[in-house]
Amino acid sequence: MSLGSRLKWAREAAGLTQRQLHEATEIGISSISEFESDTRSPSALQMVQLAEALHRSTDFFHQPGEPDAEVVLWRERPTDTSPEQIQVQLIQLAEQFHRLEQMCGNPEPAQLEFATGDAKSFSLRKAESLAHSFRNRYALGERPGRVLLRVLEDVIGVKVFFLDFEPSGTAACTLSNRFGAAILLNGKNVSWRRNFDLAHELFHLLTWKIFRDPSSANATTSTRREEQLADCFAGHLLMPGEALQAAIARQQRDKKTLDFDDLFDIARQFAVSVPAIVFRCKEDGIISPEAADQVLERIQGRTHFWEQRKNTPPPKRPFRFEALAFEAMGKGLMGTGKFAEYLGITRRQAMKILEEREEEFWQESDGVEVEVIDS
Repeated sequence: MSLGSRLKWAREAAGLTQRQLHEATEIGISSISEFESDTRSPSALQMVQLAEALHRSTDFFHQPGEPDAEVVLWRERPTDTSPEQIQVQLIQLAEQFHRLEQMCGNPEPAQLEFATGDAKSFSLRKAESLAHSFRNRYALGERPGRVLLRVLEDVIGVKVFFLDFEPSGTAACTLSNRFGAAILLNGKNVSWRRNFDLAHELFHLLTWKIFRDPSSANATTSTRREEQLADCFAGHLLMPGEALQAAIARQQRDKKTLDFDDLFDIARQFAVSVPAIVFRCKEDGIISPEAADQVLERIQGRTHFWEQRKNTPPPKRPFRFEALAFEAMGKGLMGTGKFAEYLGITRRQAMKILEEREEEFWQESDGVEVEVIDS
């Protein structure tokens, strides 16, 4: 595929018209048309401008062959901005993360242990069993919500990012032979909601080869049944049955009913929302469907207040992403401009951060002595 064809492919993947690309880069529409038809080549500066606007590396446009298919599965496509624009940002971030891994000695993306089975016969019981086996395999313990993100990022190698978009109840994931598995969560959501979304999207990744056909027009959407399975998996992963029942028993003591503060404390323990606790109790028969509906109706106006008070905004980049960027800079494998690009900051901000980090290093190392043992 020629440079022009790749440019057109990337523009359409980003959901942009030639006019919109012109507005983003200030490159003339006629010039963009000539670039895409290969009747004229962009200058080095124009190539950088086009790559930035399309969220691609400049190397992308010079690679041989057809671009790999990029399938991003959305629970619900964003409404406040172009979903294509968010998708290419997610893929760009995942690509950058993988390049940092390669620079720092981890050339191959980590692989998930995929579930097996058939989409038609995949049951709620199997989703529950998958949650149980995943929790045991990675020793997530009785409170998985407190460690799931760290285990996915640091142990398994799933790349998790946060961007702001609407509606807040949506999230996305993707799987690539180039960079591995990536999950996109909504940075506007409270931490409890992000935990459940993380587990929900994990189900889609684990069952990707069961439910996703890249050649299908429906590859980027899931059925209502698949969403129910993902919710079932997330609930059982984050709230193990025995641990949940024990927590309820401790909270209840001699009381016949649990009030909102009791439910909130249980939800806090498992790092999930109060409605998630109620739904899980309803599913396990701990409370009746009628009682669950009444509880959800009574607490509808209170959960938002409590969750907002306890919310901690997510980081702009994963900790390991930033750590690898600093390591690459320290080894001379990355320039200041690229470092700034990867961290989503200006070159001036990058230089200030690097200066402060170097000053901290020398302050911390001052007076440190290392004893050399004779061999």
